[in-house]
Amino acid sequence: MGGSNTAANHGANGDNGDMMDDFESSFPAVDTSNEAVAPGGTITGSGLPYRPPTHPDSNQNNNNNGYTDDSNEEPEVVREWRERRALQLEHRDEVSATRKAETIKAAQQAIDDFYENYNSRKDKTIAATRREAEEFLKGREDTTSGGTSWERIAKLVDLSGKGVGGGAAGTGKARMREMLVGLRKDEGAPGAKGY
Repeated sequence: MGGSNTAANHGANGDNGDMMDDFESSFPAVDTSNEAVAPGGTITGSGLPYRPPTHPDSNQNNNNNGYTDDSNEEPEVVREWRERRALQLEHRDEVSATRKAETIKAAQQAIDDFYENYNSRKDKTIAATRREAEEFLKGREDTTSGGTSWERIAKLVDLSGKGVGGGAAGTGKARMREMLVGLRKDEGAPGAKGY
């Protein structure tokens, strides 16, 4: 497995021998000592990567080192692509800014509409509450004047049995309603004559 045996076997082929020599110089055998390997197996040699040899028939003007000259300008196709990409990004930014402005405008309009509706409903509710309060006060004055005490009480109490607190037939609320209706009709009931 030594380097000399391999080179001797391929030395007659010429091209293959040169390639093998390049390979063996870049990648030394594992069983030989290598001054580029520090104790513990750390490689301390050159930081340059392996450069494959270039073929003489390639059209690169790179001094046979495998790298191109970076000082040249970028190709026309790449430059055109960058310009198109910049225009596309600029257009996207404009569209995004337009959409953002429209969204903000729509949001402000929605907020304004909400507060207009809210204030309108609030004003209507306040007016309805005042109207109901005035009707209640008029009704209260009507309940305190005229008739027996039980008639005035019956005006203040809902005797229909409908609504949330109506109570079903046979319950305490239903019996109380029946009693109030009976007392309202009876002028001789206790407390019917007044205070």
